[in-house]
Amino acid sequence: MKILYVVKNMRLANGVTSYAMNYYRKLVGKDIRIDFLVVNDIGSPYYDEIKANGSNIFLMPPYSKNIFATVKYINDLFKKEKYDIVHSHVLNSGSVILKLAKHYGVPVRILHAHATKSGDTKLKEIRNKFSIAISLAIANSYFACSKLAGDYLYGKRKYTVINNAVDLKRYSFDQEARDRLRNEYSANDKLIVTTVGRFTKQKNPMFIVDIISALAEKTKNFEFWWFGNGILEEETKKYAEEKGVTKYINFFGANDKVNEFYSAADVFILPSLFEGLPVVGIEAQISGIPCLMSDEITREAEITDLCKYIPIDSASLWADKILELSQADRSANIRS
Repeated sequence: MKILYVVKNMRLANGVTSYAMNYYRKLVGKDIRIDFLVVNDIGSPYYDEIKANGSNIFLMPPYSKNIFATVKYINDLFKKEKYDIVHSHVLNSGSVILKLAKHYGVPVRILHAHATKSGDTKLKEIRNKFSIAISLAIANSYFACSKLAGDYLYGKRKYTVINNAVDLKRYSFDQEARDRLRNEYSANDKLIVTTVGRFTKQKNPMFIVDIISALAEKTKNFEFWWFGNGILEEETKKYAEEKGVTKYINFFGANDKVNEFYSAADVFILPSLFEGLPVVGIEAQISGIPCLMSDEITREAEITDLCKYIPIDSASLWADKILELSQADRSANIRS
């Protein structure tokens, strides 16, 4: 069986990428080949792993440079490769890809909902509306990461919730990693708060800076470990400088060892404006970290009693809750 995963990019600290790689590692084998069509190539350490398994990575030329060259590239791909399944994790570009997949007789065409909005601005939502309508008409299988995401994208259409699977062994608490990393970063006696996610409007990075500022008013003995990158990274760093909290923040960028850093941290936060079902929230709970999430995130992410939801209208409230959660006995949260 040949499957083509269509993804926006293969960025680390990206929920869709994590989903795709988690399933890829379990499914790929001698009877199943899974290739990747990457809409926006920004490089990735996953490329070597994928190629080592005998899979192909196709890097799509950007529409913005030459739409005809892009369409030709996709057309040539489906002419050459005969796929049994095309599994699209993108909404905008996915419409053209799914249309050509149908033209070349791909029997199973999956559209996968990963969020409760089609864009992080009204303009993007309007822009994507037409493309989504095409994708919905051409796809013949509908997947969603959560009921909330499925209801948003598919309405009354029937769809299947595919859980965002996580490798339990990889993300389980690791005492050795905790001791090593806290010693390496001179943080043995400090409160370590962390988040993982792209620097985009959806992830609410400016509010995270406000939380750090509010926390600094209540305690000085903490650090914030921030994993991810994205278009708002420089703007966020500038805002942190303006708020005078840069000294509390360690920007790690995209990091493929984030599973170890979960073990080293004390509290995980995710004050997103919207989510489908955040993989990072599942990962954090598996590692036994108390998790503080925006009440805009689906309750389906609450797989343990470690997860607490609060509104995203008061940075001071988040700081108070962080301090409250930090008093929990971490050893009691560890699940074997």
